[in-house]
Amino acid sequence: MKVVVIGDEDTAALFRFAGAGEVIVADEDVGEKFDKVVEDGEVAIVLITERVADKIARKIEKVKLQRELPVIVEIPDKKGKAEGREDSVEKLVKRAVGVEV
Repeated sequence: MKVVVIGDEDTAALFRFAGAGEVIVADEDVGEKFDKVVEDGEVAIVLITERVADKIARKIEKVKLQRELPVIVEIPDKKGKAEGREDSVEKLVKRAVGVEV
């Protein structure tokens, strides 16, 4: 199973340096790239920066509601957590376990 990172250039460079398998730099066709990643049966986890996720929020929500995999985790970029954001990992744990951490 693969982990894919989708983010701005700086985040992508950081994950490439860390050895991430597949890293996608978000540009104007990020929605199409996201669709291809979701349809790839080998992708188990998608790490996507919050600011990029905001651009394709409807697509992400649809995938989260309709599919078990890939698991989509929204992460902060170098600017930090996007304003008004709940910690997505905390949200995932709460959804999976039913307990607020």
